[in-house]
Order: sequence, then structure tokens, then C-alpha cells
Amino acid sequence: MKEKDQTNTTEKLSADQLQELRELVTGLDKLSLQRMQKLMADPHEFAIEISELLPFSIRKLIEKGSINMADLLPFFEDLIQESIEKNPQRLADLLFPIMGSAIRKAVSEDLKRLIDSLNQGLESGLSPKHLRWRFQALFSSKSYVEIMLSHAYLYHVKHVFLIHRDTALLLHHEKAEHVSDIEADMIASMLSAITDFAKDSFHSDEQDAVDTIKIGETNLWVEQGPHAIVAAVVEGNPPPDLRIELKEALEAVHYNHRPELLNFEGETEIFEHTSKFLKPCLIKEKKEKGKKTPLFALMLLIIILIGIGYWIYQNIQTHHTYAAATELFSSESGYYLTKTERQNGKLRIFGLKDEYAMEPSELLQSKHFSEEQFEFVLRPFVSMDSMIIIRRAEAILTPPETVSFAFEKGILQVSGHCKAEWKVSLEQHFNKVWGAHSIDTKQLKITDKPVMDLSWIIGDIMKYKFVFDVNVLEMTEDQSDQFYKLTQTANLLDEFNRLNNKQYKILVQSITSKAGNEAANQRVASIRAQTFLELLKDAGVPENLLETRVINTEELVEPEEVRSVSFVVEEK
Repeated sequence: MKEKDQTNTTEKLSADQLQELRELVTGLDKLSLQRMQKLMADPHEFAIEISELLPFSIRKLIEKGSINMADLLPFFEDLIQESIEKNPQRLADLLFPIMGSAIRKAVSEDLKRLIDSLNQGLESGLSPKHLRWRFQALFSSKSYVEIMLSHAYLYHVKHVFLIHRDTALLLHHEKAEHVSDIEADMIASMLSAITDFAKDSFHSDEQDAVDTIKIGETNLWVEQGPHAIVAAVVEGNPPPDLRIELKEALEAVHYNHRPELLNFEGETEIFEHTSKFLKPCLIKEKKEKGKKTPLFALMLLIIILIGIGYWIYQNIQTHHTYAAATELFSSESGYYLTKTERQNGKLRIFGLKDEYAMEPSELLQSKHFSEEQFEFVLRPFVSMDSMIIIRRAEAILTPPETVSFAFEKGILQVSGHCKAEWKVSLEQHFNKVWGAHSIDTKQLKITDKPVMDLSWIIGDIMKYKFVFDVNVLEMTEDQSDQFYKLTQTANLLDEFNRLNNKQYKILVQSITSKAGNEAANQRVASIRAQTFLELLKDAGVPENLLETRVINTEELVEPEEVRSVSFVVEEK
């Protein structure tokens, strides 16, 4: 009876009345009940619903102290680590639009310090161009670095392309005013082809890509993003800051159009809105007309350059003079140098000097050096050079003009004519000559008359011969000693001619050969003969008694050694 009454009651209530009753009982309308049923039946929808409440709930739990950050951090760290290990590129793509600006801001201070350091290096430039810029900075309101950059950068961004990375299709193209059109699709295809070629040919990583293509004065600068590429056609010499503009444009495109890039199926109309990001990259920079350099600055620069040039020239000349003087005293007989130093604008020379060596002032004058440039600190010592021993013998033994000395292997060789009294004195006092252990008087003849024996003079001169190696013109030390003996005898010829009314001369004879380069052989032989003639003149032999001659050994009856110099005495 009761169920029957309930059925009757339900039948009597209309649908609207039931809905009204349901709302009174549950407090929810029909749509709300349906939504609740859907949430209870679909876990995914339920998760979406409570996702908005979870952050608020977690915050309240932290405020109440039910949980703390230390409990949550390991959970989130594990989630992030697992995500990175599975797909690191996804996290990089998500962070790309915001990480670029953050990184640039973080390194900006370091770049400023680097620029300051480079500025110090640039300011040390000494080239004429840098000096001109420096003087321009002095007489203008600009700094040196600003002037340098104004001369260095002159560029114009003519085209900017937005290209889909995966399909290499052109998404959008912007060009500067008054610039001719270009096949934008071909640029995109070419860039994709070059990138693929580089990866295949050089086995580069997937993330590696071409960033610059240069053709003459035109550059193609490329910036790569996870889903898109920005390429700029630049004419001239762009600064590195242009890449920042391109990066920022690329980041803005990814940030505002990431879904469109991910779901791209060939429709490019939606990317027309990227014009506001690409147009700012169409930059052009021209040099401003600088002020003319003041005449005073130009004259000052010229004076400074002349002063610097003169100072450099003087230093080079002084250095060469000091080096030549040091070499002169190092090679001069009777000197032994220990060190040299510059002090008060002079070269101080330290060393040892034999009393029979040429005086420093005379030696300097012989080579046309100024004595005011040098200062000597020399201590005495006994030199064993052959030339010094001969001078020592001449000073101690006081030989007559008809006697000459030579020294070899500790033996003082005496030749010429003298009186018997002087020979006796020679034998008694030669041991006073330091370095001479014995004497050789085989070539010394006794005579009480001043008339000389012609046969002796001729024979002594003609016995000397000097043989040289190929292309050698200088004498060895032994040859120098022999030449000194020759000069002692050759100096007697003029006195003999005067006393005996004769006209004998010395013929310097240089022997060569026709073999090989005959002209070159003749030239070297002539130089060698002329060199000996000049040396005999320097030794005191009158020039009118000297003559040179070059002879080929093939022309002689008895061939002589090639590259030799001999002497013949004959009447004029």
C-alpha cells in the first residue's frame, strides 16, 4: 500500500518539480550534477579540475607546517632529472624563448669588462691611422673608441627570412625599403641544402648548423632555433650586436607562435604577424661625416712623427757606431776587451791594452769615429800578437831603416843590411823583447856602405806568393805576417832607385784560369791584385812603383797555381 502511494506521488510530480526538489536537497542544479558525475567517471577530467586547487592546497599545507620545502624538493628534482634524461631537447625547446635574454643579461657585465680591457689595448696602437683617430678624439667630444667604431662599422640589413626548421619552408619575409626583390624560397632551400651538405660531409652533430655564409661584401647570417630559423642578408661589415637582434627576434617568434610552429602543416598566413619581430632587424648604419682634423693637430702630429723618426734614426746610428767600434777594438792587435756598457750617452769600453798597441784616439780617428762618444777603462798587459812583438822589437832594438823584422813561432826573423856594430847589439839585447825566444839573422847582411844589393832586393820580393781558396780575398794570419815582411823589403826599392839612378817597379801579378766562367775569374783576379796594390800603398810603398797585371795560367810557359798573387821586379 505504501509503495503504491509512493508511485502515485511520483507520477503526480512533474519533471520540473523533481528538478526543483533535487536542487533543494543537493544544492546543485542539473548541469552541476552532470559535471560532477563526469568528474567522478573520468580521472583525466578530475585531474584537470583539481590542478588549479593543488598549488593553493600545497601552499596552505606549507603554511600550516604539515609539509615543508625540504620534503618537496627531492620529489621535483627527481621529476626534472627523469624528464631531462628521457628528452633533454624538449626542456631546451621550452626554455629557449626566455633563456637567451637571461644569459645575455648575466654576461653583460663580463662583456663590459672585456671591452674595457680591449679598449686599453686599442689605445696603445701606434699606426698612423690610430694616431689620427687619437688626435681627432682630443679635439672633439667623442671618445677614441667611438671614433674607431665609426670607421670600422658600415653595414645594411636588406632582407630577413623566417624559415621553418623541420620543413625548410619560408614562413615570412621582410625586406628593407628601396631594395630589390629576391627569391626568398630559393634562399630557404639553399640554406637547408648547405646545412644538410655540411652535416653529411663533415659528420657534424645534429645541433651543429651553418651560421655565416660570406660572398664578397654580402653576408648571410643565420640564427637557429628549436623550430624556426632567422636568416639575414647583410651587406658590409656588421657588428656582433646584430646577432643579438636576430636572437631576440627568433626568441619572440618561438614565445608567441610555439603551437603554430609545432603543428605547422604548410599554412604560412598565420605567420604574417611575425612582421613586428622581424622588421626591427632591418638595420642600416652609416658613418657620420667627421669633422676635419684641425691644422694645428696635423702640424703637431707631423712634428711628433719627425721627432720620433729622428730619435729612432739616432739610436740606430749610435748602435751601429758602437757595434763597429767594439768590433774594431776586438780585432785590433794589442787589445783584449772584457765588456762594454752605455753610460751618460757614451760607450764605456773595458779591457786590456799593450803599451805598443795603437792608441785608442789614433785608432778611432783612422776609422772616422768621434772620440766624444767613447770612454776607455784599459789596464796594461803584454800581448803576444805577432804585430805587437814586431813593434816591441822595433822600439827596443832601434833597427836602421835598411833592416826589417818578422815573427813566426817564437822566432824573431831579421832581414836587410846593417853595420856590424848593430848586429852585435841585436844579438846582445834581443832577449829583452817579450815573446821572442830566439832570432834568425840568415837574411841579415853586413855592409858599411849605404848602397843596396839589387839582387837581394829582387830575390826577396819575388819569393813571396799568396794562394787563396775559391772566392776568398782576405789573407790569413800567417799570410798577414808574410805580407808584413814583404812590405819591409818593398820599401827599400825607392831608396835604391834614388841612390843608383834606377827606375825599377813592383808588378803585382794575379794568376787565374780560363776554365769555368772566364769573365768572373778575370774580375775576381783583378780585384785581388788591386787589393794587394792598395795594401802596399798603405804600407808606404810609393804608388808610382806599383802596377797590377792579371795572367791566365794557360798562357805561362811554366803554369802557376790558380788564385795566387806573386810579385815581379822589373824596370819601367
